[in-house]
Amino acid sequence: MFCFECWFLHYFCPGSRAAVNNGFKSYPTTVKTFENDTVLLPCYVEDLDNVEARVRWWRDGILLADSGEPRHVPPERVRMYSNRSLEVSHVKRNDTGEYVCQATRPAPWGHATQVHEIEVMYPPTVHSVPENGKLEVHLGEEVDMACVAKGVPLPIISWKNKDGEIPFLYDRSHLRFHAENPNNAGRYTCVANNDVGEPATATIELYIRYKPRIEMAKTWMHAPPGIRVQLNCGVAAWPEATVEWFFNNRSVKYSSRIVKHNSAGDHSLVIRNVRTTDYGFYLCRASNSLGITEAAVELSGIANPAVFKRTSHSLAKTSYNFIWEVYSYSPIDQYEFRFRKYKNGVPGQWHTLHIPNGSDGNSYVHTYSFTLTGLEEASHYEAVVLSKNRYGWSKPSEIIRFATEGALSADEDNYVTNAIQEDKIIPAVQLASMSQHSTLSADRSGSSLNRAEIMIMILLYIFSVNF
Repeated sequence: MFCFECWFLHYFCPGSRAAVNNGFKSYPTTVKTFENDTVLLPCYVEDLDNVEARVRWWRDGILLADSGEPRHVPPERVRMYSNRSLEVSHVKRNDTGEYVCQATRPAPWGHATQVHEIEVMYPPTVHSVPENGKLEVHLGEEVDMACVAKGVPLPIISWKNKDGEIPFLYDRSHLRFHAENPNNAGRYTCVANNDVGEPATATIELYIRYKPRIEMAKTWMHAPPGIRVQLNCGVAAWPEATVEWFFNNRSVKYSSRIVKHNSAGDHSLVIRNVRTTDYGFYLCRASNSLGITEAAVELSGIANPAVFKRTSHSLAKTSYNFIWEVYSYSPIDQYEFRFRKYKNGVPGQWHTLHIPNGSDGNSYVHTYSFTLTGLEEASHYEAVVLSKNRYGWSKPSEIIRFATEGALSADEDNYVTNAIQEDKIIPAVQLASMSQHSTLSADRSGSSLNRAEIMIMILLYIFSVNF
C-alpha cells in the first residue's frame, strides 16, 4: 500500500527528508534530459534481499510500479528493473516532475523514501500580449505590453526595438513606459532564450494616437515670376492626417499649373510658372480625428537675406571692409546698411546708410563690397544689411559682430545670430554705388568716394561720437 506518512513527510516537512532517505545506497538526483531520450532512475535500498522487502514508484500520487504486485501494469513507456530502478523511455515534456521510490521493509528497518526528478528540456515558445500583436495608446498614456514564454529551463526574456536592446531592471516579461513621444511608436520584439535550441520571438506593433504635427522646411521662399517652386509641408500624425492647402485664407484651386503631391508624411504644393498673383501666404492644414494643426509659408519675390562673407576684415584702425552675398532673381536696387557700437555687452544706437547698387550683371548671386570708415579705434561694433529689389525690402541678414584694430582679439570677427533690437535709427545717409564691379580706389573699398561723400562720413562719425 501507499505510505501516506512517507509522502506527507516528503512534501510537507522538508526538514525530515534526510531521515526518510536513510537506508538507501543511491542518492536523490535530478536528471536533465531532452525529448525522446531514455531516463533511468536508481533505487538501491539496503537489505533489499530480504524477501519481505517491497519497492513502489510513485508520481503525483499515482502508482507507477510495484515489486510486490506482479499483476500491476505500469503506464506506457515506464518499467521497473529487477534492481528496482525505474526506466522512462522516449520522455515527453509532461514527464517532467518528481518520482518517488518507496521501500517497505520489515522491522527493524521500516520504511524508506527517496525522491528523484526528471527535467525534460525543450526550446522556448513565446506569444505576445495582446495576442494580435497590435497595441494602440494615446500620446502620454501608459504602454503595457507583455510576452508569455514557455520552455525548460524557464526562458529569459529580453526586449528590443528600432533603437536596439532595451535595458531592464525588474520584471522582464512586461514592458511598461509612458508614450511621451510619437517616436516611441514602432515594432517591439521580445526574445525568449533558454539555451535549448533557437530563441523564440514575438512582435508587437505599437501605435501612438496624436493630433497632427507639422514641420515646414521653410516659412519663406523667394520665387520670381516664371520659375517653378515647391512648397513643402512635413506632417506626422496617427491616425494618418488629411492635408489641404489654402492661399490667402481660401482653398487652393488645383490645376495643371498648381498641383498637390502626397508621399507618406511629405506633402508639397508645386506651382509652375510663378506669377506675381501667386505671392502671399500658403497655409498647410493637417487634420485627423484628434485635432487640426496649421502652418504657413510665404511665397515672395523679395530677395533672400544677405549673408556676410568671412573674408570681411579690418582695413585700418578706423575702417572695416564688408563683403556680402544676396540670392535674388531680380536685380538689387539698393542696400540698407546698419551699424552700431557694442561696448561691455551693451549695444548702442543703430546708424543707417542707404547704398545704391550698381549694375551686377544677370547673376542670381549678387556680391557686394563696402568699406565703412570713421570708426573708433580698438572698438567693437555690430552690423546688419537689408536688400531691396523691385518687390520690396528683404528680411535683415544675421548680425555680424566686428572690431577695429587694437580691440581684444577674442571678440574679433565673431559672427552671431541675434535678432535686431528695435532701437532708434538716425536719418539715412545716401551714398553713391559701391559695388564690387566699380573701379577700385586707393582705400580698397571697391568704390570711388567724392569729397561730398567723404564729408558726409566725417559728419556721421562726429555725430556718433557725440551721441
